[in-house]
Order: sequence, then C-alpha cells, then structure tokens
Amino acid sequence: MRSKFIALTAAVALTASLGPATAATTSAPAPASSAAPAAKAPVAPAARKAGKPNKKWKVPTGPKFNNPMIPKDRFVIERHVLRAIRNTPKGEKITISAYSLDRQVFADELIRAKKRGVKVKVLLNDHLVPSAQTRIQKVLGANTKKKSFLKRCVSGCRADENEYNNLHSKFYLFSKTGRNRNVVMLGSYNMTLNAVRWQWNDLWTTVGKKTLYNEFVQLFNDMRPDWDKRRASYVFCENGRDCPAGDQQKYYNVVFPRHTTPGKDVVLDILNNVQCVYTDAAGVQRRTRLALSMHTMRGGRGNYIADKLRDLYAQGCALRVNYGLMGFHTKQHIGAPTARGRVPLRSTGFNLADDVPTGDPEIDNMPESIERYTHHKYFVLKGSYKGNVDSNIVWTGSTNWSSLGTPQDEIMFNVHGRGVVRDYLKNFNLMWKKPFSRDAYTTTYSEWKTVNGRRVGSKPVTTIEPDRLTPGGPTWEND
Repeated sequence: MRSKFIALTAAVALTASLGPATAATTSAPAPASSAAPAAKAPVAPAARKAGKPNKKWKVPTGPKFNNPMIPKDRFVIERHVLRAIRNTPKGEKITISAYSLDRQVFADELIRAKKRGVKVKVLLNDHLVPSAQTRIQKVLGANTKKKSFLKRCVSGCRADENEYNNLHSKFYLFSKTGRNRNVVMLGSYNMTLNAVRWQWNDLWTTVGKKTLYNEFVQLFNDMRPDWDKRRASYVFCENGRDCPAGDQQKYYNVVFPRHTTPGKDVVLDILNNVQCVYTDAAGVQRRTRLALSMHTMRGGRGNYIADKLRDLYAQGCALRVNYGLMGFHTKQHIGAPTARGRVPLRSTGFNLADDVPTGDPEIDNMPESIERYTHHKYFVLKGSYKGNVDSNIVWTGSTNWSSLGTPQDEIMFNVHGRGVVRDYLKNFNLMWKKPFSRDAYTTTYSEWKTVNGRRVGSKPVTTIEPDRLTPGGPTWEND
C-alpha cells in the first residue's frame, strides 16, 4: 500500500443566507455578530453497555449538522450514525463507504453488531490504519467475498491506481434499523475525531426508498473488487438508472470517477443552468440565491469554477461563498471586483497571523494552530434553475470543487424541496455569522502537508500572504 498525507487544512463554509427569494432591488444586510461560546475540550460520548436493538426507534430523516465550536453540538452526526448501528437487528445489513475511521466507539458498535448476527461491510481509504480499524478487521476479516469485512481500497476502489486517487465517497446504508428499512445516509462526514472536533460536517438521511437504497448497494458492490483501472461514471435516481429528467428528479446522484474538462464538468453544467434574475409567478423580479459551503477550491478546476461563480454574482445572483482551503490563484479569480462589488466571501478557517485560542489544548499548543473549519461540499439554490423559477435544490456529497474532486471515488447527490433548502440555509447562515467565520479577504492560502494536524517534511509548503485586493463596492463596507 502506498502512504499518503492527510490534508487537514482550514476548510470552507460557503454561505448564502437564502431564505425566501427577495426582490432583486433589495440589498442584503450585513450579517449580525454574535458572541462566541467558550470553547472546551471535546468530550466523547460516554461508553455504552451492550443492549438489544430498539425495534421502535424511528430514524430521523433530513440533514444533520455538527458544530465543532459548540461542545454539545460536536457529536450530533456521530450519535445519529451510532444509533443506527446499535438498532440494526440480527440478520440485517450495515454497508459503509468512507474515507477514514479512527473512532473506538465505532469499532465497539460495529463489532457488537457483527457478534449479534448483523452483516457488516466496510470500505475505507488506505491512507490511515489506526487501531480502531485493526480491531474491526480482526473480527470482520478482509475478504470482500464474505458476508462481513473491512477492506481498505488502494488509490480508490473504482479509480485508476496512482499516488493521488482515494476512496472519498461517504455513505452509510442500513437494510433495517429500528422501525425503518432501506436507510441511506450521505454527506461529508467521516468516522473520525477530526470530524467532530475540528470540522463542520453534514449528513443527509432518507428511509424507505428501496430503489435508491439498492442503487447505493450496487455502487458499493462495484467498489468491492478494488479496481486498478477507472470504472465508468454513471448516474442514478429514485427510479434507478432511468432518470429522464436528469437532476430535476427528486433525488439524483452522480458517481465518480468522471473524466472532467472545462467543457465537460458536472459543476459547470449546474452553474451554467442558473438564471440569476427572474420574474416569479406574481410578477415580481427576484434574484436567485446561491450558498456554497466548500472545503476545497484550488487548481485549474478551482480557477474556472471560481470564474463562473464570480460571473453569476456579476449577473445578479445573490451568491455567498464560505470556504476552508482555497488556492492562491483560485482566490484571485473569485475575488476580483465586479461592477456589483466583490463576491461575498467568508471562511470558517483559521488565521495564523492573528491566532485566536480555541480553548482546546491539543489545537492551541500546535506550532501552527488549526482552529475550526468546514468540511462540507454542499451548494444550495433557491430561485430559477433550468427555467423553473420555483427551484429549491441542495447538492451535497463527498466531492470537492477542485482538480482532485473528479478522478477518484466520489458522489455528488442532489435533492429537491423547500424543507431541505431551509435546513441547509439555516446551517449556512449560522456559519456566516461571527464568530463562526471571518472576513476571508484578509489572507490567502496555498496547500501544505500535515499528518494528524502537524506539518511533515522539511520544505516549507504553507504560504500566508495578503491577498492585495481591497474591498470594493457595498458587499464588505459594514462587515
């Protein structure tokens, strides 16, 4: 197996306080400031005694979000997944694809599930082999032809084998847990301490969608052989592979790896179908609202996506972006002034020059203090899309808007509905406020290599520099 670096870089929370579409002539007020709660070192959930699954437990549906800056909210997603594992009865199946797992509590619960007769299948990336994984693998084995296993894919499961590609898809499937069957969970969440302590994450859940569940199981089964050559990209929806309406279906998933160029990019396909200013059914002119919370934008792909986002803002879209890691050049692309001013841009990431203590000794005592950062990969739209002026869509999943976001194992899933848009916007708007994010035009970042939060190697690979772009237009005057 090849070794890889874990990139723990300050991440993105891209935001647009969407809410109901507002008249195009209305300017958005400056976000309100709120006091930061005192940060405390995170405390993992208390050890739990083994018990019987609760047959009456009802799986909560919709999105869940953690907040790494509020101790009581850090474990929201972790508890959600653990409850699903604990309440899976004998004879049922747990199927998990994730980038990483290091939490002993997950090892405990997956081992208990296997011992009570649950079929447990886990695929992970091979960059990290902590004791939690070795414990699970000792019980489940590593043979993917068996009913239970833990397997680490090399260079991704369906991608070309090279030093760059990974298994990055994150989904959690339960044939039955509690009272619900065909449970699908997906989003940005990995089963790690990083995911609760340092990162903002999301995990969306649905139940009872048998065809959708089966498609994710089939995707997992195609990942099991750990292919050396790239497998074909494809899409599926609530109808299976028959999706005549494309991403206008209620649920729609794009499976990567996927050959991507500026002329053939699933993200540009989305952005090119946004109408920024439109007239609603009541004859009122409005702006389409867009909120992007993105962990990583960088490289050539990050540059041309940034250009398109800036163009949409110039066209009149009510766009806000919150990021974690953004390449130096990508930031110059999105940050260049337009006739409307600059794209509203904030970061949930850290500031090395003016470090703010987090209250967490493990972080504050590091040579380079990593504060909190978004790990999301979600995009929210409320307004006009493909000519439908009443569109409410969320795209989420595992893929970053960067060059590495397409040639490896990833998923990009979209769901329609006012409720899901409301929930994601509530999370987005929370991150947009101080102290959860900051003015992102103060510094800029390029990549660096870390392992468990600490820099490795002798060459300096971090640069923190002024972006040399001064605020222009109304966007940042009162920020």
